[in-house]
Amino acid sequence: MLLKDTVSLENLSYKDTINYISILYQGKVTKWICRFILSSTHKLLVIPDENKKEVRYTPDSSYDIHKYKDKLVEVTNRYL
Repeated sequence: MLLKDTVSLENLSYKDTINYISILYQGKVTKWICRFILSSTHKLLVIPDENKKEVRYTPDSSYDIHKYKDKLVEVTNRYL
């Protein structure tokens, strides 16, 4: 819902892997918007920079993702 004003939600999907969950634009793994790495000991939100280098954030809880909305919109706009 954070990206509903940026892109049609129909263009967003996810891929669940062993190590993380990716949010994808148009279902393409090369167009990943963010990754969630969740374990019993930590939570990480990974957002690619303009060179697709992983930038890791440690939210206090899953509900803190709204704090990263601007970064997620910025990544999504690169694919439009």
